Amino acid sequence: MRVSPWYFAIVAGACISVTIALIVVAWEWLENPGKIYRDASGTHWGTVSETAISWLVPAFACTTILALLLYWALSALRRRR
Repeated sequence: MRVSPWYFAIVAGACISVTIALIVVAWEWLENPGKIYRDASGTHWGTVSETAISWLVPAFACTTILALLLYWALSALRRRR
C-alpha cells in the first residue's frame, strides 16, 4: 500500500509537533518562571495555551516540510534501486 506523501508529512508533522509542544509546556509549567503559569489560585490556562500554540505552529510547519522532503528523498532512493 502506497501512502500519499502529503498524508505522511501531515501526520508525521502533527505527531512530532504535538509531542514537542507538550514537552515544552509541561517543562515550563513545572519550572514556572516568575509564577506566570501557576500560583496559589491555580493554573493560568491562557498562558499555558499561548505557550503551547507558540511552539505547536512553527514546529508543525518545520516538521511537516522536513517529513515531506524526507519522504521524497527516500522514494527517489527506492526508485534508483
